Amino acid sequence: MASEQTVLEVKASEITKSFLEDLQQLSDYSGEPMAGVYADSLLRKMRDMLDRCIGDPYTEVVMALHDALAFQNRWIDYTTEQYKGAYNLFLCLVNQELISDTEVENSILALEKLGFDTMPFGVKLQEDETER
Repeated sequence: MASEQTVLEVKASEITKSFLEDLQQLSDYSGEPMAGVYADSLLRKMRDMLDRCIGDPYTEVVMALHDALAFQNRWIDYTTEQYKGAYNLFLCLVNQELISDTEVENSILALEKLGFDTMPFGVKLQEDETER
């Protein structure tokens, strides 16, 4: 018996569409215990996207938001307005077939302007006052 394996190609924009509902619900329940359910679902879908679509421009923007939410469970600290802004940003992105590197950069900057810390793992250097 010969068996064939079927491989389905999944576009990152399609996966992004799949988590928009979680992002909307997170916005609606921000600050309430129920928000944890949607945050968990959203973060899992984002990690799944990384596994399936590494290197895709959409993935870069999604992972910037992922890092902002996941680092030290900061998803708890963000507000309804911030989540609505992220939802609107991703809604605009998924309606485009492709996004350029410039659009990736601008989208990440837009997340930063909304107050999301998209690079929470950065190292802060302190100057040693004893050295001159």
